[in-house]
Amino acid sequence: MSAYWPFIVIGVFSGSIYGLAAMGVVLTYKTTGVFNFGYGAVAMFCAFTYWKLHDVWGITAWFAMPLVLLAAAFIGLVFERVFRPLAGQSAEMPIVVSLALLAVLQAGAVLLYGGTDEGAQSVFPTSTFSLGDRLYVGDDQVGTLAVSIAVGGFLWWLLRRTSFGTATRAVVDNRDLGGMLGINVAHVYRTSWALSSMFGALVGILLAPTQGLDINNLTLVVIFAFAPAVLGRLTSLPMAYLGALVLGIAQSLLSKWSSSGTVGNIEGALPYLALFVLLFILGGRLQELGSTFRTMAASNQRRRSPEIARGSLTRGRGSSLWLAAVAVVIALLVPVAVHGPWIGYLTGGAIFALIALTVVALTGWAGQISLAQFSFAGIGAFTVGHLAGSHGQHFLLAALVGMLISIPLSLIVGLPSLRLSGLYLALATMAFALLMDNLVFVRADVTGGVTGLTAPRPDVFGLSLATPARMYELSVAVLAVACMLGLWVQRGPIGRQLQILRDSPIAASTLGSNLAVTKLAAFVVCGAVAALGGALLGSFQRVVTPANFSFGVSLQLLLLVVLSGRALIAGAVIAGALYMFEHLPGVPASVHNYVPLTIALGVIVLGRSPDGLVALLTGSGKTRVRALLQPRPAEVRRLGGPLAHDHRRLVRSDG
Repeated sequence: MSAYWPFIVIGVFSGSIYGLAAMGVVLTYKTTGVFNFGYGAVAMFCAFTYWKLHDVWGITAWFAMPLVLLAAAFIGLVFERVFRPLAGQSAEMPIVVSLALLAVLQAGAVLLYGGTDEGAQSVFPTSTFSLGDRLYVGDDQVGTLAVSIAVGGFLWWLLRRTSFGTATRAVVDNRDLGGMLGINVAHVYRTSWALSSMFGALVGILLAPTQGLDINNLTLVVIFAFAPAVLGRLTSLPMAYLGALVLGIAQSLLSKWSSSGTVGNIEGALPYLALFVLLFILGGRLQELGSTFRTMAASNQRRRSPEIARGSLTRGRGSSLWLAAVAVVIALLVPVAVHGPWIGYLTGGAIFALIALTVVALTGWAGQISLAQFSFAGIGAFTVGHLAGSHGQHFLLAALVGMLISIPLSLIVGLPSLRLSGLYLALATMAFALLMDNLVFVRADVTGGVTGLTAPRPDVFGLSLATPARMYELSVAVLAVACMLGLWVQRGPIGRQLQILRDSPIAASTLGSNLAVTKLAAFVVCGAVAALGGALLGSFQRVVTPANFSFGVSLQLLLLVVLSGRALIAGAVIAGALYMFEHLPGVPASVHNYVPLTIALGVIVLGRSPDGLVALLTGSGKTRVRALLQPRPAEVRRLGGPLAHDHRRLVRSDG
């Protein structure tokens, strides 16, 4: 036991900072019902801000840290204002908007701080002292543990011994009636968001010296706290903190055996593995706060609006037929009219649109949010790199094998959907994507490591498709076939089952629909199509690396589809066009840096419309967007948000 004691102590120190982060996540969720996917981005952005103030400008830590905490509180208030109109909306809307805010902060860090990868000075002294013969502890580790305990104690006192805590518990028990009981619900929400963001700022400042100022790394490290938060079912602060300590100890013990190879990969991926396993085990016992009311409000909204009740089946018919005709014309004429590198840009856009189509089917039609579609694309791409042959003569076989490999992995992702939905399903798919990044794609024998693999251009039945024009024609032909099949599915009985699955799973079961088969089939088919898109993408790029298929790319895919129109086939094609524009080399670098920020802000503004940018092209869509952006009535604001207003309308409509 003495040999393990140093690793247990070190695990407690590292786990304490996860505990601080987990408490911030739980605080926001248990008081507002919003799970903040952008929590890691808040920590990252505040870490960069502290580095700029303290390390670069030389401002003392005792002045720089309060400034950063105030900035974090302001960020929290901005988050609260963004989420306020989403109360009573469908479950996926807060998730998508939260992910968009994550992208906003990441893009903002690049614009303001250049995304530098430098070291940061520790807030505490870095000297060490010994505890026994084998254990040396740093003052910064002790300081981090002390801060996490102090913050936890303060939060316990705030929620248990103050009037704010009493109001918080009342809002949690029945938040839609909080305003009617005289509680200032908006004040509770704003305070919770501000405190949670300040916790995130502390986490970022404390992590930066050991993790480095890397935008993606800092954001993902804070995501480590999601597993402890789920262990506490997103409501128990003590369980979340205890789970974080256990996670830190487990990681530290794994480091005893190896810091590289398979054991090292498992050590790095352990928080994501724990998150996925916890979601799978807890399953139906995980209940989203306010989920019942959101379902009722969404159903009532569909009853009040015949256009919404008809759903995307009606909205997408004309636009999808028009899109199919245009795609065929482009496929015939573009290689004649366009030459040079533009053919390559159009090819990349068509392949991205093919992968985006799987997000439309899963999220827009079936209501199943997936943050792992580019992980399946990576399966297809790397399979082609291994099996397609030196001249692409085995491309079809390699693409088919990649699609077959994606099927059992799609089932692994789809199985949690039988017991999870909304927030918890999004967390499960995110955990799966991060596991693929840290356990599979990180292996050099699978992906070639940092240098990647070479994927040849296809050679189909003796016909070489090595030229850019041929590769373009193949990609557009596959996209056109997929769109036509998608339109057929959307219009037919399968499409109606997907719509019922999205709008009312309980009604689907009552009507005799097999929800399990429908969900699993949706994940399997979409995973296989994404793998096919990855096979085409690998052959098009010729060199594929793990960075091409990381979780960040899947996040970008989801945001582009939501912005373009998550319920329409046309939305997938527009997402491909936006992707193509983002990668045009002729656009100045300064403009390129603003593209991710513009996309994320567009999602926040247009995300509530299932038609996205497509809505701006139609008269009814313009009316719907104007209705979404109009100010709320004054009486609604006085009641602390639209939730109580929607509740009264719901009660009146139900008689």
